[in-house]
Amino acid sequence: MRPMVPERPLVSVVLETDSVHPYDDISLADCLEALGGQDYPRDRFEVIAVNGGKVPDLGALVTAAFPTAVVLDCPGGTKFEQKNLGMQAVTGEIVAFVDGDCAPGPGWLSRIVEELATAPPDVAGVQGITVLSPGWCSPELAALFYGVRRGPDGSSSRLVTDNCAFRQPVARRFTFEHPSFSTVVDTLFLHRLRRAGYRMLLCEDLRMAHSFPQSARALAAWFFARAFGVGYYMVLTRRLEPELPGAALVRRAGGLGWPLIALAKAWRDVRQVWDNRRRVGARFLVALPLAAVYEAALFLGGVGALVGLRRPRWS
Repeated sequence: MRPMVPERPLVSVVLETDSVHPYDDISLADCLEALGGQDYPRDRFEVIAVNGGKVPDLGALVTAAFPTAVVLDCPGGTKFEQKNLGMQAVTGEIVAFVDGDCAPGPGWLSRIVEELATAPPDVAGVQGITVLSPGWCSPELAALFYGVRRGPDGSSSRLVTDNCAFRQPVARRFTFEHPSFSTVVDTLFLHRLRRAGYRMLLCEDLRMAHSFPQSARALAAWFFARAFGVGYYMVLTRRLEPELPGAALVRRAGGLGWPLIALAKAWRDVRQVWDNRRRVGARFLVALPLAAVYEAALFLGGVGALVGLRRPRWS
């Protein structure tokens, strides 16, 4: 008799669609095609797509590619609200996240399963590398916006939620808090994981292609909205969550400690670009002036939160 081959684990792929934009050079159809081209058995993964209202006939588009897919409605939901809703419907042993403006490589699901199959119990999940599609300074911007960080123990110390996966019990136990925020929600999620004794594996060859704006106008809006918003939500989240590093500096003395946090953030970002330059093919000297503009906009975003400007929203 042939030895029985263990059945491969079921993976639930949560697909949020708030990240879909008219300027995307990776469409939702491209994303679905990439999922359909996985080398992982089709009957061992499920697709859970969340409809926020941005994609016409989303249900028909998704079920044409995956007839058994689950499509959930989350009208006007942010990407984190959509991810939270998707997590409630998963049935797989592993929960993988992909955004609607991204396309995973054909071995994406197989690599996730391989990484988690032998990982120790304290591993919550696995973090991959996101690369922007070709465009003006896209490698440098990928290193700045989506670059990962490796902690002292070799685990990932940054969560990029368009290319990561979790063991289901962890996904069920934790949730994205303040999901109406456009960013920093992932930072808080990882902070909660680490405080609970978990860590994230960093997988260098778990790759995700991310859409990149091709017009100058769309690129400028994409860049400055994200830079300003990161600073804004860094301050706002620290006002609400006193356990986050640096929270005391924005909660006391009217936020006068914000420049210190912004300086520390700038240092980490420059280190991040340096550490990720080879991963994404970035030119460090080209990235430095981009980083300087980014940090200036980020600082202004934090000031905006301190003086009570309206919350920015982007996807």
